[in-house]
Amino acid sequence: MEPNETKKRIYYLDVLRVLACLSVIVVHTCSIFVKNDIGSFDFLCAIIPESLARICVPVFVMISGALFLDKNYEFNKQKLIKHIGKLVLVFIFWAIIYWIVFEIGFRIIIKKETIDAVSLIGSLISGYYHLWFIYLIIGLYLITPLLRLWVKKENKKYIEYFLILALIFNFIIPQIIVVGANFNNIFYYLYDILKKKLHIDYVCGYTAYYILGWYLNNYSLKRKNYLYIGGIIGLLVSIFGTYLLSIILKTPTQSYGYLSLNVLLQSTALFVFVKSKSIDKENIIIHNVAKHGLGIYVTHLLALKVMYKVFLKIGFESALAIIPLVTISTIIISFVISCIFSKIPVLKKVV
Repeated sequence: MEPNETKKRIYYLDVLRVLACLSVIVVHTCSIFVKNDIGSFDFLCAIIPESLARICVPVFVMISGALFLDKNYEFNKQKLIKHIGKLVLVFIFWAIIYWIVFEIGFRIIIKKETIDAVSLIGSLISGYYHLWFIYLIIGLYLITPLLRLWVKKENKKYIEYFLILALIFNFIIPQIIVVGANFNNIFYYLYDILKKKLHIDYVCGYTAYYILGWYLNNYSLKRKNYLYIGGIIGLLVSIFGTYLLSIILKTPTQSYGYLSLNVLLQSTALFVFVKSKSIDKENIIIHNVAKHGLGIYVTHLLALKVMYKVFLKIGFESALAIIPLVTISTIIISFVISCIFSKIPVLKKVV
């Protein structure tokens, strides 16, 4: 998910990639506990680290934008086809693996479930739930040649205008609608106006993070402390917003979607903070983990599901114990699997 042809490695992006890898594992580990026992100690222990970790997808996308939109990256049709081709191959391979393990093996053979052919084929085409990210990245790669035409330093004012529109129509207004709709149907009319009448989709979706990654990589923001405060406030909204909404509505209700304002603030603050540390020396551990970011991402749910069952069997049931144990063991196992695959000529193409 990164171009290897950049002339000079940007070390702070490696740090961010490692943090994003760790975060995505935390999110999927915590999700086990945030769906049940609303208001319990386990529920609180899960939403705190998950709130911290929701930066995973935004940061991954911002890293890709910082690299692929950079003027120093020699981008052409052959490289575009190569990158997309690799992601398609990765998706097909792991979609089949997860499909065999969880749909055929677990649901049909072990649980004896009856699944109609359409649903079975649909689950294969869609891929296991974490593989949606591969679709997202392919989509962003497809529009990269168009974005590179105008995402340039000489167009800074237009890029800032784009980001302001995205802030309003992709983050602020949708979040107001999502939260408000839980309490009053009038917000559904606002949603109808935004999505079905205004049609300002051009500045919506993950393209905003993609371009923001390029912007933050190329410009140093003034008054960083205000941004860090915003990131802390965003984190608090993620934690207490999720907790309070879940209590009030009596059902698990997340307030930390990847396209929420609070997660935007968290992700931007982290990106700027790590960049500001002026990391200009390679760390071998960070470099190796970052190099295997894609492999860790696609394999981690296999390891996570197994390790969760293992720790339950041993006797660990508390979220306070299971979340760190499963997270640490999963990233180690996923890293090892990715390293092994990368040494095998045929399998190295799928990590």
